[in-house]
Amino acid sequence: MNGASHCRHGCQDCLSACPYGVPIGEVLRTRMYAVDYGDPALARSEYAMLAANAAPCVSCAAQPCRNACAHGVPIARLLAPTHRMLAG
Repeated sequence: MNGASHCRHGCQDCLSACPYGVPIGEVLRTRMYAVDYGDPALARSEYAMLAANAAPCVSCAAQPCRNACAHGVPIARLLAPTHRMLAG
């Protein structure tokens, strides 16, 4: 049902694509709490606990993560909006 936005647990193939060290899978996990589970409070709480977040994605024009997911998750399209939704 949510395969187009769901990061596969333990995959981590996309991590090396981000030169800024954004923990892509963890950011998408917090997005899942807000969007799929309907629990924005939990999502914000979990997002705030990340050692690094998706702030670099807001201004990243290069989008090195664009095709980094072998499962087709549109990382570049999801991370900046997730940061805007869950940051402070």
